[in-house]
Amino acid sequence: MNKSKKGSPLKRNAALTLGAMGVVYGDIGTSPIYAFNEAVHAGGDTRSEILGVLSLVFWTLTIVVSIKYLIFVLNADNKGEGGTLAMFSQFSEKIRTGRKGLMGFTVFIFLMAAALEFADGILTPAISVTSAVEGIKTINPDLGFLVVPVTVLILAVLFIVQFKGTHKIGTIFGPVMILWFLVIGFMGVSQVAQNPESLVALNPMFAFGFIQAHSFQTLFVMSSVILAVTGAEALYSDLGHFGKGPIRFGWYALAGLALPLNYFGQGALLLRDPSTHGNTFFGMAGSGLPTLLLLLLTTFATIIASQALISAVASLASQAVQLGFLPRIRIQHTNRQERGQIYVPFVNAAVGVGAIGLVLFFKSSSALAGAYSLSIAGTMLVSTIGLIILAVSKWKSRKFLLLPIFSVFLILDLSLLIASSTKFVTGAWIPVLIGFCLASMMWIWRKGRLELNAQLNKDSMSWKQVEKLRKKNSILVVDGVGIYPTAIPGIVPKALEEQIRVMGSMPKQIVVVNVLPEDVPYSHKPPVFEEVNEFASLVSLPCGFMEQRNIPRALRSKHLAEKFDEKHATYFVTDRTLTLADKTSLNRAEEVIFAALHRNATTPRYFYHLPERRVITFDISVQM
Repeated sequence: MNKSKKGSPLKRNAALTLGAMGVVYGDIGTSPIYAFNEAVHAGGDTRSEILGVLSLVFWTLTIVVSIKYLIFVLNADNKGEGGTLAMFSQFSEKIRTGRKGLMGFTVFIFLMAAALEFADGILTPAISVTSAVEGIKTINPDLGFLVVPVTVLILAVLFIVQFKGTHKIGTIFGPVMILWFLVIGFMGVSQVAQNPESLVALNPMFAFGFIQAHSFQTLFVMSSVILAVTGAEALYSDLGHFGKGPIRFGWYALAGLALPLNYFGQGALLLRDPSTHGNTFFGMAGSGLPTLLLLLLTTFATIIASQALISAVASLASQAVQLGFLPRIRIQHTNRQERGQIYVPFVNAAVGVGAIGLVLFFKSSSALAGAYSLSIAGTMLVSTIGLIILAVSKWKSRKFLLLPIFSVFLILDLSLLIASSTKFVTGAWIPVLIGFCLASMMWIWRKGRLELNAQLNKDSMSWKQVEKLRKKNSILVVDGVGIYPTAIPGIVPKALEEQIRVMGSMPKQIVVVNVLPEDVPYSHKPPVFEEVNEFASLVSLPCGFMEQRNIPRALRSKHLAEKFDEKHATYFVTDRTLTLADKTSLNRAEEVIFAALHRNATTPRYFYHLPERRVITFDISVQM
């Protein structure tokens, strides 16, 4: 018995590590296909330039991933959940509710960072798969016309299978990515063995020497060097899927060793054979059958690479909905054993269509690289700003130790952002435009919800009025239990008002259910039951931002089973149509956008998982 108990967590962690290898490290693991080639193309191909670029790649990878993300950013989790919004949810209420000035600006930049992660979810599948399929041209240049159609086909299949969930996908993809890292690590070692000269780039003085020699031009080189850390943000965003331990173990035991070895191998090959310039990755395999096998493995690996950001985007969308930054959308949990593994149909379709559209528009990985780096740099910069805020407000006892370290990260991230902005006109404007539009939409939704809640609160009927109508026998009291989900605590639900007005009746026992969103991923607080008066009661259901809003399941818990009979109760909800008032805190454009978002939100019945045959919906019009 004791042996099995000890073995169970080990088996679970092994499975999560395997899944993490297939999901989390897919994106950053395939960066060697294009990152070093792009950086050398920008930096030059002399001996000193190659070693300088190689040193920049190695130290950027070390500082950003091995130190910043895996040591510090992963510790900025919100009870196991990661990502930009999970970090934001830990800030003080003063910051989180900011609408103007510095606080409002802080809110918007975090929304912008979250939106840029959505943009990354579109760009990563496009560039990763395209770069792999382009390997066809190393076998036969005449097959170049197949790159776009084959890429589109692969992406279409990848997004279609997302409904199976990250657990099943990770289990399938994990062994492939382990093989991938072993292969690229071996390729690197074999090249370094033939020409160990590249290892001198471990000395950071080569990076400093390159910066000193190239001055302003270094910005253009760094805009390509940053491609080596694409997918680093997925380590944090996918934290809730797999946990800190499996993610860290996967990097320090395998991925974090194989990647630098491969980059040094590419450098060794280029120093030894300058004719491989622009094709150092596939050049390491030689020619013939090894190249064909590498092409097949690379194609599989880049399909997997896309999964890292697709999973991260799904988590981000769920967090945004639960934290009130996006309207209700359908969220399906794909694994009953592991919380946080989800599939979001609308977001998956939008990201899939966007990725395929980018492939059709840019047609090559080099063109896509220009659109890629700025969104990565923006997300990384905001994560550092978040670390600084947490150090000042949450980790006060260690802030004098942490702030100098975070300042170094800040300088590096600012440098990468400035460098990446040089790619703005060559395609970086696309993720910025996507990010700004999505961040603005989240800002408007948040602002509109506050306005709408204030309006509903102002126009709501009081419980004293309901009690008065009931005592005067002005309405029919029907036997049974009526359950009224509401997002606004303390007021009479609109569904009850409409039932009184339209049907002239109300249930004998009224249960108002208020789901209370909490700034933690999973709430372990029990439901709270309190009586409003002799015929009405209020149930408060604490709910984390990664949990399902499953009201029937919560009401059948042992804490509430003796209070009322949920299984035979009827649910009453409203479907609201908004009419725009002349004066609100929203301008006319914001009102139109908010109304459109509200109109397309998922119905309360689906969002709260209410039983279809026991739900009555009232259509109402609300002016705001």
